[in-house]
Amino acid sequence: MKFPCIILLGLLITGCKKQAHIEFTGTATGIKNGVFIVKTAGDSTIFGENIKDGKFTVVKKILNRPGYYTINITDADSKDEHNPYEVYLVDGKYTIEAEAGKLYKYPKIASPSKIQEQLSAFYTLADNMSVEAQQQVTQINKELKEKYASLSPDAYNGLLNKLQQNEAKIRDVDVTAFKQFLKQYPQSDISAHILSKLNYEGDPVSYYAIFKTLAPAAQNSEEGQEIGNKLSHMINLVAGKKAPAIVGKTPDGKPFDSKSVNKKLIVVDFWRASNELSRKNHDQVKSLLAQDDVQKNVAFISVSLDSKADWWATALKDDNLTWTQVADLKGDDSPNAANWNITEIPTNYILDSRWNIVIPKIELKNIGFEISQYLKKHH
Repeated sequence: MKFPCIILLGLLITGCKKQAHIEFTGTATGIKNGVFIVKTAGDSTIFGENIKDGKFTVVKKILNRPGYYTINITDADSKDEHNPYEVYLVDGKYTIEAEAGKLYKYPKIASPSKIQEQLSAFYTLADNMSVEAQQQVTQINKELKEKYASLSPDAYNGLLNKLQQNEAKIRDVDVTAFKQFLKQYPQSDISAHILSKLNYEGDPVSYYAIFKTLAPAAQNSEEGQEIGNKLSHMINLVAGKKAPAIVGKTPDGKPFDSKSVNKKLIVVDFWRASNELSRKNHDQVKSLLAQDDVQKNVAFISVSLDSKADWWATALKDDNLTWTQVADLKGDDSPNAANWNITEIPTNYILDSRWNIVIPKIELKNIGFEISQYLKKHH
């Protein structure tokens, strides 16, 4: 007859459990009218308050659970946009400091959270090292978006080249900042989480070497195990490595034979019939293939990750896809997806004539530029 007492004790303990609350006070120097917003990792707004004359306050609110969230600060009088700031919220009071014209920088945050302390340390380090490159990337993306229709091919390619150079600088800075962070917090149990937010796909070799130095708690965390598994595969998918085989059949039912492809460059396109962006991208592939130099020197191979034969066949017919098409119709279970580390659709790789990787996971908008640069060097 001890069970009712145990149940009653459990109910009493639960009933006495303190409800977590959170409150914010902030300054956003130079922002006369704006908004401070707190969102879940899934992008749902949970708290918000107007910024008036550089100040804002969110009175004590119930915090359903501690964890990772994002905050946004907007300025109604400026287009000074920024990526959402990642934060870790716990029971207590948070003080935020930001500044108009510098919203691309991680704000100063005082809080009772040790995890937030680590997040602030890393993001501030990265910001301080990459401010100029971040500003360049923001400005170039703006130009590409606003002036796309009026730019000449040379001007467009010039901007893409500058964009890639600055993105490479940011990747280099992230590696350096992360190493410095680990010196400051060598036993950090959230280091794998921070690593997961970085562009590790741009330099998997360096990041895998760093990953192996993380504290055991970080490596063995759920995020640590996932990213460790990814990096162990990705180190074999970098420039210079032999590309994995492509498994599947062409629309006529014959097994795909890589020896049938005889071009200076090979673009491998992973797609799915139900993916709208994949279908739109194929229009750009047609435009590239309409260029004599591309048609002569470049082979495109589209590898479908569909699981339904009729969906694949219908898309081929409706979109008039005339270049090499391959599918094994195993969907996400395809060995092609695993061997090429396909985590999103569409994904593109550029290979040379010997099936060595030239550029892994390249955006389609950059393929034309990279093709022209490669062919200039290898005429």
